[in-house]
Amino acid sequence: MRLAWLGGPLGMALALYLRLVVRTCRVSGPATRDQVVLAAWHEYNMLTFIVARKRRGDLPHASFSTSGFRGAVITSMLKHSGTRVEVFTLPPPEDRAAGRALALRMARTAEAGASLIVTPDGPFGPYRIAKPGALILARESGLPVQPWAMSLRPAIRLRGRWDRQLLPIPFCRIEMVEGQRIAVPPREPVRGLVAEVEAELNRISGTRPGL
Repeated sequence: MRLAWLGGPLGMALALYLRLVVRTCRVSGPATRDQVVLAAWHEYNMLTFIVARKRRGDLPHASFSTSGFRGAVITSMLKHSGTRVEVFTLPPPEDRAAGRALALRMARTAEAGASLIVTPDGPFGPYRIAKPGALILARESGLPVQPWAMSLRPAIRLRGRWDRQLLPIPFCRIEMVEGQRIAVPPREPVRGLVAEVEAELNRISGTRPGL
């Protein structure tokens, strides 16, 4: 953490780069403007940012970040993104009480009209293995889960990362794919729906080139 102070400037630089991509890229396909829990695999993080900025930039959102250096970079990026987004810090995964409290805080932002952005396999994987976080937020907020996937041209992947992150560049093309929404009734146990979210995200992500 001796280099933690670098997180802010690096996040700002990343935000400026992605804002350049937003201005020059082309996005095709549907991208809902409804208030929902947006769920996309972690590999689409930067693409989700771009689509949200380009198609939903005037709408409020809430998302989360980790603590430490990586979290400082992401938080700074989101705060300088030009998008209306509130950022929450994830507690340690073993602290279930803190995780529950975070879900309730994020759900309360939905009462003010914010959509919630979640990566079901984040923040550390395993790759494309869903966790229940998106469903918990959907249950507590009363919003449906809206699965998202994207394809990218040119398709550049950071294959050294666990999530195989897609890297957008200026003048790229992004194609949106929206899956079937998944509603979570109040007080419904969510464990039984995790496989459904995972299957729908994998269905729309598919195996097409660039995905």
